[in-house]
Amino acid sequence: MIKGLTDRIKIARLGKIHLGEKKTSEKSGNLYPSATDFFVVHQDANTPKEIADKFHQIYGDRPKELNIMFPLDDPEKFFPQWLKRYANGTLVCKGDGEKAIETEPKTGERKEIQCKYKNCPYYQKKQCREIGNLQFYVSEIPGGVFQIDTSSYNSILEVNTAIKLIKDQNNGHIANIPLKLTLRPSQVTVNGYPKTIYVLNLYKPLNDNIKPNKEPVKDSAIEPDEGPEMPDADDLPEDLFPTDIDNELEGLPDFEPISDIDDPFSEPTMSAEYGPLKIDFVKELKPTNEPSFFGAVLSDEKGKKYNFKVDENFKALEGKTLVAYEIVPDGKYKKLVSYKVLENVQEA
Repeated sequence: MIKGLTDRIKIARLGKIHLGEKKTSEKSGNLYPSATDFFVVHQDANTPKEIADKFHQIYGDRPKELNIMFPLDDPEKFFPQWLKRYANGTLVCKGDGEKAIETEPKTGERKEIQCKYKNCPYYQKKQCREIGNLQFYVSEIPGGVFQIDTSSYNSILEVNTAIKLIKDQNNGHIANIPLKLTLRPSQVTVNGYPKTIYVLNLYKPLNDNIKPNKEPVKDSAIEPDEGPEMPDADDLPEDLFPTDIDNELEGLPDFEPISDIDDPFSEPTMSAEYGPLKIDFVKELKPTNEPSFFGAVLSDEKGKKYNFKVDENFKALEGKTLVAYEIVPDGKYKKLVSYKVLENVQEA
Protein backbone atom coordinates (compact mmCIF):
# COMPACT_ATOMS: atom_id res chain seq x y z
CA MET A 1 0.00 0.00 0.00
CA ILE A 2 1.38 3.39 -0.99
CA LYS A 3 -0.07 6.23 1.05
CA GLY A 4 -1.51 8.90 -1.21
CA LEU A 5 -1.62 6.57 -4.24
CA THR A 6 -3.09 3.15 -3.48
CA ASP A 7 -6.04 4.69 -1.67
CA ARG A 8 -6.80 7.20 -4.43
CA ILE A 9 -9.78 6.72 -6.73
CA LYS A 10 -10.15 8.61 -9.99
CA ILE A 11 -13.31 8.41 -12.05
CA ALA A 12 -12.76 7.90 -15.77
CA ARG A 13 -14.32 10.16 -18.38
CA LEU A 14 -16.08 8.11 -21.03
CA GLY A 15 -16.79 10.93 -23.46
CA LYS A 16 -18.25 14.35 -24.12
CA ILE A 17 -21.81 15.35 -24.90
CA HIS A 18 -22.15 18.42 -27.09
CA LEU A 19 -24.85 21.09 -27.20
CA GLY A 20 -24.60 21.73 -30.93
CA GLU A 21 -23.16 20.73 -34.27
CA LYS A 22 -20.48 22.35 -36.36
CA LYS A 23 -21.45 24.20 -39.52
CA THR A 24 -19.40 25.88 -42.22
CA SER A 25 -19.50 29.66 -42.46
CA GLU A 26 -20.47 30.89 -45.93
CA LYS A 27 -18.46 34.03 -45.21
CA SER A 28 -15.08 32.49 -44.39
CA GLY A 29 -15.40 28.74 -44.85
CA ASN A 30 -14.51 28.21 -41.17
CA LEU A 31 -16.37 25.79 -38.94
CA TYR A 32 -18.46 27.21 -36.12
CA PRO A 33 -20.77 25.66 -33.50
CA SER A 34 -24.49 25.95 -34.04
CA ALA A 35 -26.81 25.15 -31.13
CA THR A 36 -29.23 22.23 -31.38
CA ASP A 37 -32.36 21.32 -29.42
CA PHE A 38 -30.93 17.86 -28.71
CA PHE A 39 -27.77 16.37 -27.19
CA VAL A 40 -25.01 15.48 -29.64
CA VAL A 41 -22.56 12.60 -29.17
CA HIS A 42 -20.10 11.56 -31.85
CA GLN A 43 -16.76 9.82 -32.10
CA ASP A 44 -13.88 12.23 -31.57
CA ALA A 45 -10.69 12.62 -29.55
CA ASN A 46 -12.76 12.68 -26.36
CA THR A 47 -15.29 9.95 -27.18
CA PRO A 48 -14.37 6.47 -28.45
CA LYS A 49 -16.50 4.95 -31.19
CA GLU A 50 -17.84 2.18 -28.93
CA ILE A 51 -19.07 4.74 -26.40
CA ALA A 52 -20.72 6.87 -29.09
CA ASP A 53 -22.36 3.76 -30.58
CA LYS A 54 -23.59 2.63 -27.16
CA PHE A 55 -25.07 6.07 -26.48
CA HIS A 56 -26.93 6.05 -29.82
CA GLN A 57 -28.24 2.52 -29.23
CA ILE A 58 -29.86 3.71 -26.00
CA TYR A 59 -30.92 7.26 -26.84
CA GLY A 60 -31.02 7.45 -30.62
CA ASP A 61 -29.47 10.26 -32.64
CA ARG A 62 -31.41 13.28 -31.33
CA PRO A 63 -32.12 12.80 -27.60
CA LYS A 64 -33.59 15.71 -25.66
CA GLU A 65 -33.58 13.99 -22.26
CA LEU A 66 -30.93 11.96 -20.40
CA ASN A 67 -31.08 9.79 -17.27
CA ILE A 68 -28.17 10.90 -15.11
CA MET A 69 -26.67 10.74 -11.62
CA PHE A 70 -23.86 12.68 -9.99
CA PRO A 71 -21.00 10.70 -8.40
CA LEU A 72 -20.49 13.11 -5.50
CA ASP A 73 -22.40 15.52 -3.29
CA ASP A 74 -19.97 18.41 -3.93
CA PRO A 75 -20.96 20.46 -7.01
CA GLU A 76 -17.60 22.22 -6.98
CA LYS A 77 -16.14 18.88 -8.06
CA PHE A 78 -18.73 17.67 -10.57
CA PHE A 79 -19.70 21.13 -11.93
CA PRO A 80 -16.62 23.37 -11.71
CA GLN A 81 -17.12 26.87 -13.13
CA TRP A 82 -14.28 29.19 -14.07
CA LEU A 83 -13.42 32.07 -16.30
CA LYS A 84 -11.07 30.53 -18.86
CA ARG A 85 -8.91 31.80 -21.71
CA TYR A 86 -7.29 29.49 -24.22
CA ALA A 87 -4.56 30.12 -26.79
CA ASN A 88 -3.63 27.58 -29.47
CA GLY A 89 -5.58 24.89 -27.65
CA THR A 90 -3.87 25.54 -24.30
CA LEU A 91 -5.40 26.98 -21.15
CA VAL A 92 -3.47 30.19 -20.44
CA CYS A 93 -5.64 31.88 -17.82
CA LYS A 94 -8.13 30.57 -15.26
CA GLY A 95 -9.89 32.84 -12.79
CA ASP A 96 -12.78 33.18 -10.38
CA GLY A 97 -13.65 36.85 -10.91
CA GLU A 98 -11.19 38.05 -8.27
CA LYS A 99 -7.95 36.13 -8.78
CA ALA A 100 -6.57 34.21 -11.74
CA ILE A 101 -3.61 32.02 -12.61
CA GLU A 102 -2.02 33.11 -15.89
CA THR A 103 0.41 30.87 -17.75
CA GLU A 104 3.06 32.10 -20.17
CA PRO A 105 2.65 29.71 -23.15
CA LYS A 106 6.30 29.84 -24.23
CA THR A 107 7.90 29.19 -20.85
CA GLY A 108 5.09 27.55 -18.87
CA GLU A 109 5.67 30.04 -16.08
CA ARG A 110 2.57 30.56 -13.94
CA LYS A 111 1.71 33.61 -11.87
CA GLU A 112 -1.25 34.86 -9.89
CA ILE A 113 -2.89 38.01 -11.22
CA GLN A 114 -5.99 40.05 -10.52
CA CYS A 115 -9.03 38.75 -12.40
CA LYS A 116 -10.85 41.77 -13.82
CA TYR A 117 -13.72 39.63 -15.14
CA LYS A 118 -15.97 41.77 -17.37
CA ASN A 119 -13.46 44.63 -17.32
CA CYS A 120 -10.74 42.37 -18.72
CA PRO A 121 -9.91 43.18 -22.37
CA TYR A 122 -9.74 39.45 -23.18
CA TYR A 123 -13.27 38.95 -21.82
CA GLN A 124 -14.54 41.95 -23.78
CA LYS A 125 -13.07 40.44 -26.95
CA LYS A 126 -14.77 37.09 -26.14
CA GLN A 127 -11.39 35.40 -25.76
CA CYS A 128 -12.19 34.65 -22.10
CA ARG A 129 -15.53 33.18 -21.05
CA GLU A 130 -17.48 31.76 -18.14
CA ILE A 131 -17.29 28.00 -18.61
CA GLY A 132 -19.03 25.28 -16.63
CA ASN A 133 -17.97 21.64 -17.00
CA LEU A 134 -20.83 19.36 -15.94
CA GLN A 135 -19.73 15.78 -15.24
CA PHE A 136 -22.20 12.99 -14.52
CA TYR A 137 -23.00 9.31 -14.93
CA VAL A 138 -25.37 8.40 -17.74
CA SER A 139 -27.38 5.78 -15.90
CA GLU A 140 -27.43 3.17 -18.69
CA ILE A 141 -23.69 3.43 -19.51
CA PRO A 142 -21.51 2.40 -16.53
CA GLY A 143 -17.79 2.82 -16.17
CA GLY A 144 -17.29 6.56 -15.87
CA VAL A 145 -18.73 10.00 -16.42
CA PHE A 146 -19.72 12.08 -19.42
CA GLN A 147 -18.94 15.79 -19.63
CA ILE A 148 -20.86 18.74 -21.05
CA ASP A 149 -19.06 22.07 -21.52
CA THR A 150 -21.19 25.19 -21.54
CA SER A 151 -20.48 28.92 -21.62
CA SER A 152 -24.19 29.76 -21.46
CA TYR A 153 -24.98 31.97 -18.46
CA ASN A 154 -28.58 30.75 -18.58
CA SER A 155 -27.58 27.08 -18.43
CA ILE A 156 -25.04 27.58 -15.64
CA LEU A 157 -27.59 29.49 -13.56
CA GLU A 158 -30.35 26.95 -14.25
CA VAL A 159 -28.22 23.95 -13.26
CA ASN A 160 -26.79 25.67 -10.17
CA THR A 161 -30.32 26.51 -9.00
CA ALA A 162 -31.56 22.94 -9.57
CA ILE A 163 -28.58 21.42 -7.74
CA LYS A 164 -29.23 23.63 -4.73
CA LEU A 165 -32.93 22.82 -4.65
CA ILE A 166 -32.35 19.06 -4.98
CA LYS A 167 -29.73 19.09 -2.22
CA ASP A 168 -32.01 21.15 0.03
CA GLN A 169 -34.76 18.57 -0.49
CA ASN A 170 -32.45 15.61 0.22
CA ASN A 171 -30.62 16.63 3.41
CA GLY A 172 -27.66 18.00 1.49
CA HIS A 173 -27.23 14.95 -0.75
CA ILE A 174 -27.39 14.64 -4.52
CA ALA A 175 -24.93 11.80 -5.25
CA ASN A 176 -26.47 8.68 -6.88
CA ILE A 177 -29.96 10.22 -6.98
CA PRO A 178 -31.64 9.47 -10.37
CA LEU A 179 -32.18 12.77 -12.21
CA LYS A 180 -33.24 14.01 -15.63
CA LEU A 181 -31.13 16.36 -17.74
CA THR A 182 -32.97 18.03 -20.61
CA LEU A 183 -32.66 20.88 -23.08
CA ARG A 184 -35.45 23.42 -22.57
CA PRO A 185 -36.32 26.23 -25.01
CA SER A 186 -36.09 29.71 -23.52
CA GLN A 187 -36.86 33.12 -24.98
CA VAL A 188 -34.15 35.78 -24.69
CA THR A 189 -33.24 38.97 -26.52
CA VAL A 190 -30.13 39.13 -28.69
CA ASN A 191 -29.16 42.51 -30.15
CA GLY A 192 -32.69 43.75 -29.59
CA TYR A 193 -34.44 40.81 -31.26
CA PRO A 194 -36.29 37.88 -29.61
CA LYS A 195 -34.56 34.52 -29.95
CA THR A 196 -35.13 30.96 -28.78
CA ILE A 197 -32.13 29.31 -27.14
CA TYR A 198 -31.87 25.89 -25.53
CA VAL A 199 -30.97 25.81 -21.86
CA LEU A 200 -29.82 22.89 -19.73
CA ASN A 201 -32.59 21.87 -17.33
CA LEU A 202 -32.02 19.50 -14.40
CA TYR A 203 -34.71 18.00 -12.21
CA LYS A 204 -35.64 15.03 -10.05
CA PRO A 205 -38.57 13.08 -11.55
CA LEU A 206 -41.63 12.79 -9.34
CA ASN A 207 -42.45 9.23 -10.40
CA ASP A 208 -39.13 7.68 -11.19
CA ASN A 209 -38.47 4.09 -12.26
CA ILE A 210 -34.75 4.68 -12.85
CA LYS A 211 -32.60 2.60 -10.51
CA PRO A 212 -29.12 3.82 -9.60
CA ASN A 213 -26.40 2.06 -11.53
CA LYS A 214 -24.48 -0.28 -9.26
CA GLU A 215 -21.26 -0.35 -11.26
CA PRO A 216 -19.99 3.22 -10.62
CA VAL A 217 -18.17 3.70 -7.32
CA LYS A 218 -20.58 4.73 -4.58
CA ASP A 219 -19.28 7.83 -2.86
CA SER A 220 -20.71 6.50 0.42
CA ALA A 221 -18.03 3.79 0.27
CA ILE A 222 -15.20 6.31 0.17
CA GLU A 223 -16.47 9.14 2.37
CA PRO A 224 -15.75 10.86 4.73
CA ASP A 225 -12.45 11.43 2.92
CA GLU A 226 -12.32 13.77 -0.04
CA GLY A 227 -13.94 11.20 -2.30
CA PRO A 228 -12.91 10.14 -5.81
CA GLU A 229 -11.14 12.51 -8.13
CA MET A 230 -13.11 13.80 -11.09
CA PRO A 231 -11.52 13.90 -14.57
CA ASP A 232 -9.58 17.00 -15.57
CA ALA A 233 -12.06 19.46 -17.08
CA ASP A 234 -9.59 22.07 -18.34
CA ASP A 235 -9.07 20.61 -21.80
CA LEU A 236 -10.10 22.83 -24.70
CA PRO A 237 -13.92 22.94 -25.05
CA GLU A 238 -13.83 22.99 -28.83
CA ASP A 239 -17.55 23.66 -29.19
CA LEU A 240 -17.04 27.08 -27.60
CA PHE A 241 -13.77 28.13 -29.18
CA PRO A 242 -13.69 27.28 -32.89
CA THR A 243 -11.05 28.79 -35.13
CA ASP A 244 -11.48 32.53 -35.70
CA ILE A 245 -14.82 32.58 -33.92
CA ASP A 246 -14.32 36.25 -33.01
CA ASN A 247 -14.44 37.11 -36.69
CA GLU A 248 -17.64 35.11 -37.16
CA LEU A 249 -19.91 36.28 -34.34
CA GLU A 250 -21.72 39.06 -36.17
CA GLY A 251 -23.07 36.73 -38.83
CA LEU A 252 -24.16 33.86 -36.61
CA PRO A 253 -27.63 34.45 -35.19
CA ASP A 254 -28.00 30.79 -34.20
CA PHE A 255 -24.85 30.65 -32.07
CA GLU A 256 -26.20 30.19 -28.54
CA PRO A 257 -23.36 30.65 -26.02
CA ILE A 258 -22.49 34.29 -26.75
CA SER A 259 -21.89 36.78 -23.99
CA ASP A 260 -24.11 39.61 -25.24
CA ILE A 261 -27.41 37.82 -24.57
CA ASP A 262 -29.66 40.08 -22.54
CA ASP A 263 -30.32 37.54 -19.82
CA PRO A 264 -33.69 38.13 -18.13
CA PHE A 265 -32.38 36.92 -14.77
CA SER A 266 -29.28 38.31 -13.10
CA GLU A 267 -27.51 36.43 -10.35
CA PRO A 268 -27.78 39.17 -7.67
CA THR A 269 -31.56 39.51 -7.98
CA MET A 270 -32.90 36.00 -8.50
CA SER A 271 -33.27 33.66 -5.55
CA ALA A 272 -35.29 30.74 -4.25
CA GLU A 273 -35.69 31.97 -0.69
CA TYR A 274 -38.65 29.75 0.16
CA GLY A 275 -37.84 26.95 -2.27
CA PRO A 276 -40.26 26.13 -5.12
CA LEU A 277 -43.58 27.96 -4.69
CA LYS A 278 -46.84 26.78 -6.24
CA ILE A 279 -49.28 29.52 -7.27
CA ASP A 280 -52.58 28.64 -5.56
CA PHE A 281 -54.70 31.54 -6.81
CA VAL A 282 -54.56 35.19 -7.88
CA LYS A 283 -57.31 37.77 -7.45
CA GLU A 284 -57.85 41.50 -7.51
CA LEU A 285 -57.94 43.13 -4.07
CA LYS A 286 -59.69 46.41 -3.28
CA PRO A 287 -58.58 47.59 0.17
CA THR A 288 -60.32 50.58 1.76
CA ASN A 289 -58.70 53.92 0.98
CA GLU A 290 -56.06 52.27 -1.20
CA PRO A 291 -55.76 51.65 -4.94
CA SER A 292 -56.77 48.17 -6.01
CA PHE A 293 -54.06 45.65 -6.85
CA PHE A 294 -53.61 41.95 -7.60
CA GLY A 295 -52.57 39.59 -4.84
CA ALA A 296 -51.37 36.01 -5.05
CA VAL A 297 -51.30 33.15 -2.56
CA LEU A 298 -48.40 30.72 -3.05
CA SER A 299 -47.51 27.60 -1.06
CA ASP A 300 -44.17 25.93 -0.50
CA GLU A 301 -43.50 22.19 -0.52
CA LYS A 302 -44.57 21.90 3.13
CA GLY A 303 -47.88 23.66 2.50
CA LYS A 304 -46.94 26.97 4.13
CA LYS A 305 -48.74 29.91 2.51
CA TYR A 306 -47.21 33.20 1.34
CA ASN A 307 -48.99 36.34 0.13
CA PHE A 308 -47.44 38.62 -2.46
CA LYS A 309 -48.44 41.59 -4.53
CA VAL A 310 -48.22 40.74 -8.26
CA ASP A 311 -49.03 42.14 -11.67
CA GLU A 312 -52.35 41.39 -13.37
CA ASN A 313 -50.82 39.00 -15.92
CA PHE A 314 -49.72 36.75 -13.05
CA LYS A 315 -53.26 35.30 -12.97
CA ALA A 316 -52.48 33.28 -16.10
CA LEU A 317 -49.91 31.31 -14.08
CA GLU A 318 -52.32 29.83 -11.51
CA GLY A 319 -51.37 26.23 -10.74
CA LYS A 320 -47.78 26.62 -11.96
CA THR A 321 -44.63 26.50 -9.81
CA LEU A 322 -41.94 29.15 -9.43
CA VAL A 323 -38.38 27.87 -9.00
CA ALA A 324 -36.59 31.23 -8.74
CA TYR A 325 -37.92 34.69 -8.08
CA GLU A 326 -37.18 38.22 -6.92
CA ILE A 327 -39.13 39.69 -4.00
CA VAL A 328 -38.98 43.42 -3.25
CA PRO A 329 -40.70 45.62 -0.65
CA ASP A 330 -43.73 47.56 -1.92
CA GLY A 331 -45.08 49.71 0.88
CA LYS A 332 -46.47 47.41 3.54
CA TYR A 333 -46.53 44.49 1.08
CA LYS A 334 -43.96 42.28 -0.62
CA LYS A 335 -44.07 42.09 -4.41
CA LEU A 336 -42.90 39.46 -6.90
CA VAL A 337 -41.27 41.38 -9.76
CA SER A 338 -39.26 38.70 -11.59
CA TYR A 339 -39.73 34.98 -11.58
CA LYS A 340 -38.79 31.75 -13.29
CA VAL A 341 -41.64 29.30 -13.90
CA LEU A 342 -40.95 25.55 -13.95
CA GLU A 343 -40.69 24.44 -17.61
CA ASN A 344 -41.08 28.07 -18.74
CA VAL A 345 -39.41 31.45 -18.35
CA GLN A 346 -41.27 34.65 -17.57
CA GLU A 347 -40.36 38.12 -16.44
CA ALA A 348 -42.82 40.58 -14.96
